[in-house]
Amino acid sequence: MKQLSTLFFKFLQFVKNHPFKTAGYFFASIICLLFLLVLTTYLGLFGSIPQEAELKALKNPITSTLYGSDNEPIGYYFLQNRSNIDSTQLNPFLVKALVATEDARFYSHRGIDYKSYGRVLVKSILLGQGKGGGSTITQQIAKNLFGRQKQFFLSTPINKIRELFIARRLENIYSKEEILLLYFNTVSFGENLYGIEKAAERFFNKTPAELSLAECATLVGVLKAPTAYNPRNNPKKSQERRNVVLKQLLKYNYINDSTYNEALTPLELQYTPPKKVSSLTAYYKEFVKAEFDTWAQANPNEGGHVYTLEADGLKIYTTINPYVQRYLERSMTRQLERLQKYMETYWTSETIEGGKDVLIDKLIAGQPPIKRLKSQGKSDDEIARITNEKKDRNYWEIGEGFQPRSQSLRDSIVSAITRLHTGMIAVHSKTGRIMGYLGGIDYGFSQTDQVTNKKQVGSLFKPITYLTALQSGEDPCTFYDNVLRTYSQYEDWKPRNANNTYGGSYSLHGALANSINTVAVTLQLKMGNERVINMAKKMGIDSEIPDVPSIVLGTAELSLLETVRAYASISNGGYTISPFAIDRIETQEGQLLFEAKPAYGGRVASTEDIAALQKMMEEVTTEGSGKAMGFYEIPFNIIGKTGTTQNNGDGWFIGASPELVVGAWVGTLDKRVQFGRGSGSQTALPMVASVFKSLSSWKNPMLTQFEYEEHYFPCPSFSELPAPEAYAFFQSDTTYLQQLKIRDSLDIMSRTKIDSLIMAPVIGIDSIAIDTVLQKELVLPSN
Repeated sequence: MKQLSTLFFKFLQFVKNHPFKTAGYFFASIICLLFLLVLTTYLGLFGSIPQEAELKALKNPITSTLYGSDNEPIGYYFLQNRSNIDSTQLNPFLVKALVATEDARFYSHRGIDYKSYGRVLVKSILLGQGKGGGSTITQQIAKNLFGRQKQFFLSTPINKIRELFIARRLENIYSKEEILLLYFNTVSFGENLYGIEKAAERFFNKTPAELSLAECATLVGVLKAPTAYNPRNNPKKSQERRNVVLKQLLKYNYINDSTYNEALTPLELQYTPPKKVSSLTAYYKEFVKAEFDTWAQANPNEGGHVYTLEADGLKIYTTINPYVQRYLERSMTRQLERLQKYMETYWTSETIEGGKDVLIDKLIAGQPPIKRLKSQGKSDDEIARITNEKKDRNYWEIGEGFQPRSQSLRDSIVSAITRLHTGMIAVHSKTGRIMGYLGGIDYGFSQTDQVTNKKQVGSLFKPITYLTALQSGEDPCTFYDNVLRTYSQYEDWKPRNANNTYGGSYSLHGALANSINTVAVTLQLKMGNERVINMAKKMGIDSEIPDVPSIVLGTAELSLLETVRAYASISNGGYTISPFAIDRIETQEGQLLFEAKPAYGGRVASTEDIAALQKMMEEVTTEGSGKAMGFYEIPFNIIGKTGTTQNNGDGWFIGASPELVVGAWVGTLDKRVQFGRGSGSQTALPMVASVFKSLSSWKNPMLTQFEYEEHYFPCPSFSELPAPEAYAFFQSDTTYLQQLKIRDSLDIMSRTKIDSLIMAPVIGIDSIAIDTVLQKELVLPSN
């Protein structure tokens, strides 16, 4: 085609410079070119032309609807916002107005109006204006359905010729009534509306059959230029265009003078704004689409057609529970509004030498306007003045989106890099049904899905190592020294505790509850990386896990989704589940195409070891790093684990009941920026706790208690004795164990008192003294 175009332009140059050039030469060249274009277009060199078989099976793209678990719509998928009507719903005034205005000889031609074709030739080809007009209704359908392809030269005439061929084939297949219906189901009315049904509903809150003559003329008038003649935004121009359509109806005797005059009334709309769908839903829609596409590729229909959400008008019934989703969104909004205020004061940049001031200066220097000023030789003082000059700039406000705010360039950069982001998900731990999904703070602000995006998970990984230890025969009352060690074999690695406190020893359950890194690393080295990684895979971790001992501290980059999946296998009693979002898929007519069945991957550990880990993780939320859960007064026990990465770069928390796992992440997109007060217990835990609190208010609660044969471990969390002595002491002192058994039946205040005495034998108080204290100070239940 490049050679053809080169020859053509050489030919024009020859004609232009030839001494005997005449108009005949020019028109001869045009005729030759036209012949070549027709021939090459027909042969498909400018893009294939649909054959009759394809046109017979023509199907308009129809909106697919996404439903929640209550069968109410929560989202839509469409190439264009379109729905179809049948011939019984088509208003006769619409047909008459369209024919009178767009194609007066519609019923007499076979797709091509030769009388108008000359104008197309002159305006589009000779004058190169690209708007020759003359397209019939059938040609417009060809354009609507198959679009126009950009060519490297003469795009307009090539596309016009292509539409001629398609129009003629359409006329050979469909009746005039079917063509009109096809037109009204595909034409654009602006505002991302396609089809007369959507337009009638949007502008007049009516069905097409209910439209008056004036309303029909208004909508047909919009077709000439949907933006310019939009009846909401440009009512005066729209009314003027409507009157032109009415005159056309009068001209071709579709209406009489009386009807014409009656229709010349002031334009009255009953505009129905599109239902506002939260931008938060967009993350879930994208997740569902990915799951759908995987299914569709593997399940074409009998004719080989691969279903698409944007074109096949399917009904997608999802697992999303609208109440759970609402709780996630509400808890996120409240928590981030509170946290963002602290973030603006306490943010740090510990990973940058020189701290946050150096980071800001680097970011400012990299801005194109600043670079331009420097290239112009502006002084540092001039640049600083411009940098600190305040004017209205876009500022993202949670729940409000972008709003103008008076800010300097420096302020604007700080606002952007310190913006806290989040991801939350709620999964039914026994089936894998995703009941709530929150991929970020605003899809318009950031399209990165923080549920599937991978990040270092911090101490969220520890339960995997601890479960491996329990499976290997470790006892929850095995004590490990809390000693700061340097591991020379791992490049002098020195893992520290978050509180920088060392000494004494922790029992296995106490070390997990308090997230003691020194003990976790000792346990990881004892178990070996291979066994721990294999356990993670069994629990549903699909990401690659590095073969290093630091994985126990969360150096592996995992997604919130797969980590919640792993925790589900703990909360449900030890079964691997596969989270899923699509419950069933139906056609527009209600034919069932797919119905989900929960998939289980087998047991990850024994019932006894899973129960022991559950008890250990409950201690996290009652006495350990997640004890802030107690402030929410949730009337059932929750197991869970906090996670915080280095310098508080990421905050995590996953909590679970026997039926539901809820996970949350909070952090920044720029990992050079950290939250000085952003541990997982302070950022992510309140969001998860709020969801469980809201769920507990249901009259018929879906959540139940974890039930254990025993509710205690016969040893304290911490001992001042070294590990071997502590383990021996607490395993042999039967009197002490008997006293601990009493502890579980006491109220909270009494437990607190006895917990302060648990170390009594270690510091020299004998068991008789403890017995005396128990009798005098602790009030046992009357029953």
